Amino acid sequence: MATTLQSQTTSSEASGSAIGAAIGADMLMVFTVILGLIAMAAIANVVIVRRQTRSSARIARQRAESMSELLRTVRTAETIAGIGIWQYDPSTGTQQWSDGLKRVFGIDSDEVFVEGDAETLLFANNIDLVGKVDEHCDEVDPFHLQFDVHGFDGVPQSISVHACNLRGRNGDLHRVVAVVRDNTKQIERVRALETSRAAAINEARYARELAETDALTGLANRRRVMRQLDRLVMNARMTQMPLVLVMFDIDHFKRVNDTHGHPSGDKVLQRVAALANGQARGSDIVGRVGGEEFVWVIPGASDGMARIMTERLRVVIASDSGVEPVSAVTISLGYTFIQAGDTALSLFARADAALYAAKNSGRNRVRMAA
Repeated sequence: MATTLQSQTTSSEASGSAIGAAIGADMLMVFTVILGLIAMAAIANVVIVRRQTRSSARIARQRAESMSELLRTVRTAETIAGIGIWQYDPSTGTQQWSDGLKRVFGIDSDEVFVEGDAETLLFANNIDLVGKVDEHCDEVDPFHLQFDVHGFDGVPQSISVHACNLRGRNGDLHRVVAVVRDNTKQIERVRALETSRAAAINEARYARELAETDALTGLANRRRVMRQLDRLVMNARMTQMPLVLVMFDIDHFKRVNDTHGHPSGDKVLQRVAALANGQARGSDIVGRVGGEEFVWVIPGASDGMARIMTERLRVVIASDSGVEPVSAVTISLGYTFIQAGDTALSLFARADAALYAAKNSGRNRVRMAA
């Protein structure tokens, strides 16, 4: 009995030992598999990290190359356009000058700026760029500044600055970027063009005045009288203001030329023209429209005023028109007022009829058109 129990016990122990051994082997295998998986995962992570590192390095190189190419493009554009880029950080007061901006101020692009160099250079050129930019710190749209300076060579320059305020998401100003250009040559070209244009206008005006001026007396000739009379007729129609046209000529002028010669006759014409011009107001027009025939256009004159003015001219000519060797001459005058439907030609016709009425009544007379 005892032997049987011992045998069973031994058999049970042997069986337990086998099971334990089997379990231990399985656990070892599991741990081995787990460790293998961990190792494989670690190796995979290393491979991924290496790949990511190589990819990041490649991306970094590509970005660096792109940035370098962009900077070369910017420098080329600055050189072609003759501009410079200026950046300013209001929070720190620091400035950044591009190579192009250095060239605008005559500085070698390879020159390295240390702290304070930018401020010194602007101060030397009498440019308060930071102060002017600060005055526009509230601007939303781009703004323009202009500086007239003397460069280091003493030559006047005109510096143009187009600036823009860059703001963060909270609306605070964090940077000012500006494009700076030396506009000196452009402004000189514009000024030269303006000077040439003004000279051309003056020359054209002078040529027109010569073409519309009587060379002997300096009065308006028939062309100018008719052009200005057309304008005054239209204005009188619109404003209902009176307009008087006076025609006068020198009595027996042919006798003056025959007796004293044409040079003396020319002196008489010049004297009469000067006296008539002296009687005219600033708004009046006095012109010579024929050999010894003159006109006087008087805007805004009433009937009584026209009568007084024409009589006064008649008296002045009769008393003061003498020139050596010719004694004073007389004139005959006829005048008319503008009427409904009148043109410059119809005014001339009525004034001319009044002039011949004055001559036919004995000369040295004033007659108003019927």
